[in-house]
Amino acid sequence: MGKAVYDNKKAQRTLHPSYMTPYHIQAQWAEYVRLKETIGRVYEERKRPLTILDIGIGYARIPILLSLVKTWKKIARYVGIDISQRCVTQSRRIVASKKIADKVEIIRFDAVDLSTANKKFLKQGTVDVCLCTYFTAGDFRPESILLETEDNGRIVGYDLDALRPNRSFVAVFRGAFDLLGDCGKIVLGSVYCDNNLARKVQEEFYRRCGMTVITSQKDPFTATKEGFWSERFNEEKIHKYLPWVSPSRIEEIPLDDYNFALMVIVNK
Repeated sequence: MGKAVYDNKKAQRTLHPSYMTPYHIQAQWAEYVRLKETIGRVYEERKRPLTILDIGIGYARIPILLSLVKTWKKIARYVGIDISQRCVTQSRRIVASKKIADKVEIIRFDAVDLSTANKKFLKQGTVDVCLCTYFTAGDFRPESILLETEDNGRIVGYDLDALRPNRSFVAVFRGAFDLLGDCGKIVLGSVYCDNNLARKVQEEFYRRCGMTVITSQKDPFTATKEGFWSERFNEEKIHKYLPWVSPSRIEEIPLDDYNFALMVIVNK
């Protein structure tokens, strides 16, 4: 992601329900329900407890929720990574307080480096399910797109080729794909749909959090002066960003009835 956006206090508010729109709350709940189902299916196929990688663990919301239900018994090891030191520190504290640190390991790590780094904490072919939940998959900004503004307060001009495809996104999920064992799955828990409704809700959400939006409807992402950046997706973009995966191996699952958020499941 280039920098730890969630170390910014205003960006941290995006992780708290008190700032969320009803659309975001619905997406969080729907992705959690679907996620439990997906873990259950993989567990039944494997006939053993699973190893899970959580990209952008935030404040450990997903492992905490999973630890409250039977799904937790289907998990042997849960590795969470995050570039934000604040998120890592907070999630470690929360995991310890919930007494699930025996299964959960949290590491400060930039997911963009999954393709190239010496991954001491995970070896290729060892992950059963890789998660990237709550719109985090859209947060990986290409370094060439600068979050600077013109005199009118709008984002400076940028080269759209930086999103054809987004190389930061590709680096993250190509690396994650290589970590998967045979028949493993990447689950993008929720991504914003690329339409006007999602854009308007994004803008409202970031303003609720105290941030200043610097993009408009002509941009395929929403960005703020404070450094927050989140991309929107459609089926065509998803396929272009995952060129090493056959489209038949990619599932797009609506999380609502109003075309706000999608779950994307990539099957190895």
